[in-house]
Amino acid sequence: MNEEFNYDDIAEAYAAGVDSAPYNALYERPAMLDLLPPLIGARVLDAGCGTGWYAAELVKRGALVTAIDSSAEMIRHARARLASEHVEFPVANLAEPLLFAADATFDGIISALVLHYLHDWGPTLAEFRRILKPAGRLLFSTHHPVADAVRLDPERSLDVEAVEDYWKWAGTVRYYRRPLSAMIEPLTAAGFAVERLVEPIPTEAFRALKPQAYARLLRCPEFLLVRARATV
Repeated sequence: MNEEFNYDDIAEAYAAGVDSAPYNALYERPAMLDLLPPLIGARVLDAGCGTGWYAAELVKRGALVTAIDSSAEMIRHARARLASEHVEFPVANLAEPLLFAADATFDGIISALVLHYLHDWGPTLAEFRRILKPAGRLLFSTHHPVADAVRLDPERSLDVEAVEDYWKWAGTVRYYRRPLSAMIEPLTAAGFAVERLVEPIPTEAFRALKPQAYARLLRCPEFLLVRARATV
């Protein structure tokens, strides 16, 4: 399980279900959009764009978007969703150097529910810092370390641990559970300062659809959102 997960094998099922999946559509996405700064004319990297939902939202807000994913099938779905002169969709792996981008290219980077698929955040965050302009911002969401620890009950909660999970609407996925320290330490080591740390509250639409899950999320958030600024 040390090989990084790729969505190619479950791309069709994922694309068919993700936009109506409550934890995405009614929980993570609204909270992420609330953390976006003004974007008119900004160059933004959508790092792990999946089927292109965030790329479309960024374009709506006036950004010039480069949307990347390691899955060629996801990129195909993203291109089908969004045909715009303001977005490009190269296939690129976040576990590797981002050779398509020069230093200080982007005003901002958004990476939604992606980083937990990477074992080592250090090289990726260093690349993010390299391609961001001075004082550029990184916004990302990931699994909440407490929720993962409660659900998985690891013997050593401070380790980074490979996990395999089955989503009935999409298929089998593999990711890495990690403690909060293994998120914040590589972030600051790469040259970022945390501006906001958000544990989202599900929307009222989520509550109407899944009242028991809503109550559970109030007790134990499922996701953690981080907005960080590149230090000069």
